[in-house]
Amino acid sequence: MLTSPAYLILSCVALVVAAPENITRHQSDCSAWGKVAKDLRSTLVGGDGALTDNGRASVRVPFHDCFPGACDGSIILANECTDRPENGQMIPICGILGQKAKDFNVGTADIIQLAGALSIRAAGGPNIGFYAGRQDSSTANPAGQMPGQNDPADKIIGDFRAKGFSPNELVALLGAHTVAKNRAGQALDTTDARWDNVFYSETEDLRAPATLNSDKAVSRASDTRRTWSGFAGDSGAWESMFIPAMQKMTTMGNDAGSLTDCSRVISDAFQR
Repeated sequence: MLTSPAYLILSCVALVVAAPENITRHQSDCSAWGKVAKDLRSTLVGGDGALTDNGRASVRVPFHDCFPGACDGSIILANECTDRPENGQMIPICGILGQKAKDFNVGTADIIQLAGALSIRAAGGPNIGFYAGRQDSSTANPAGQMPGQNDPADKIIGDFRAKGFSPNELVALLGAHTVAKNRAGQALDTTDARWDNVFYSETEDLRAPATLNSDKAVSRASDTRRTWSGFAGDSGAWESMFIPAMQKMTTMGNDAGSLTDCSRVISDAFQR
């Protein structure tokens, strides 16, 4: 079970919403998740060791499953991936993860979070941890919750505040765009195969191959620009904020204290 100091804090602040109908709670078995993690690696990482497009999408899916209301797998189980325009780029990985959840008889909500954590680690990022035991749901979360790529900064900051995230946590989470591409397939920084803080400086200075209007707006907003610049100059500061913010994101709608710490499967998946 979760016992780390950071996670004890998370258990107090993680957002818990009313459980939707049609839920399934999956038992946590770290040995089973170890097998899943090793299998997923070939989907997320290419033969050259670089993150695949499925790996990139896997970093994004956790946000789109959790942010509308709960990390419950409904992006796959309730067809939110295919039915909502903001999820269109993730349809292939949603299909892959949904099938693997069935093949391994594991939770869909959990496999989404595992794939995200594996992809971050594969790109050279930190081990954000993996905690198993979320409730799956085939009931869709509310639509219209995801911030748009053309939204102004005040709306995005407000949307995240409404979900329990500070402006600083918002800026830290946007750093996941370091391995992202826009809808046209253009990278959002020049080191898009590597998890680093180049995204912040290149967005700030308009030197990235492509920049989302929403990212540009947040980088310049009065509530967030100082933190943005700070992360551009200090990758350690970014990582120290990103890890707990991401852990908080990945437990939305669940009782964090009831989840089982299977974080070791992340490191084990990359051992030869």
